[in-house]
Amino acid sequence: MNLIDFNSDFFLNLPDANQLISRLDSISNSENKTISAIPFGCESDIDRLFKRVNSSIRSIIKEKEKNGISLYKLTHENKKDKNIELSGYFILYCHPDYHNVYIALTYEESYFFNHELKPFIKSFYPEIIFTFIKSKNLKDLSEQFKLRNEISEIKINRASHILRKQDVRSFPALTWPNTTLDEAFNWATENNGWFKSLKFEAIRFNRTITSIFIDRQGIVRTNRNFEMVYNSFIKPICKSIDSNYKQFSNRDRRSNRDLDAKPLVIEYDFEIFKNIEENKVFINAVSLLDNASVSQLHGNPYIHLTIIDYLDGSSFDLWVLNSKEIILVPQMRGTIASIKRILNHIFDTFAEGEIKDYELSY
Repeated sequence: MNLIDFNSDFFLNLPDANQLISRLDSISNSENKTISAIPFGCESDIDRLFKRVNSSIRSIIKEKEKNGISLYKLTHENKKDKNIELSGYFILYCHPDYHNVYIALTYEESYFFNHELKPFIKSFYPEIIFTFIKSKNLKDLSEQFKLRNEISEIKINRASHILRKQDVRSFPALTWPNTTLDEAFNWATENNGWFKSLKFEAIRFNRTITSIFIDRQGIVRTNRNFEMVYNSFIKPICKSIDSNYKQFSNRDRRSNRDLDAKPLVIEYDFEIFKNIEENKVFINAVSLLDNASVSQLHGNPYIHLTIIDYLDGSSFDLWVLNSKEIILVPQMRGTIASIKRILNHIFDTFAEGEIKDYELSY
């Protein structure tokens, strides 16, 4: 596999944080390179975290560091003969505005990004968290991008979506609709579905000015006009990650002196639990959460579940006490990563709603 030329001007004169985005924009336009970005949050020491993966088959080396950005080389070796199977470079950008928010950036080929960098970053869960972009917010970001950059048309040429049937669990599907933004989202709404990822072309005056991929975890890829895409998609995603830390931290009992939990509620603008049959659909959906134990204590007329997250030991009570709300109550341990994982799972397998602080009414 061909690597980025380490002797290129970009690496010999590594830009600092203030120049990085514009330099990557220039590369995306002049060299026809696809820029891939993985925004994520992390409260741990990144260097210490990355060094933990060095093993007989995978290694990572920090090649350079300059004012808020670091250059890494990631290598995957064949376990049998020790030959290098996959190797490439990526930049880690510490976001200047949000504490504990980072962006992994590369313009290596797609194979390195999909088969090495993305799995590498994801392997650090739960120390590393991603955002979660609801279908409505995905549309809002795309519409703002269109308006801000005088785009005449957004044409979706690939979409991964989830359709929810009334009496069975949700199921994923992949389509190439070749439709406009409004047509695609109207179709999803009419078919009781939501999008997991989109790949679309931005057209201005009958000319495609960039092609963009974005998924619900905030991973973004684009082949031109990177700075435009960064400002419209990646910056809001970084802000969302920062908001997640603020909203989901210190929710469990051990984080509070009086051992009181601080519950969250998912609110819906319609009576999603109006029919009692919906209780079973919801319980079945939550039970699909992997690496977890889900126990049903009550299912009719109200719902009470207990959840133990095997990945980090978090535990929760989950209640449905009226037709428009789901209440999540962290117990002694309830990490940000685990809270996000449960909420994301509910959105992916049942229905999206608005996450708010739970306020007890008397």
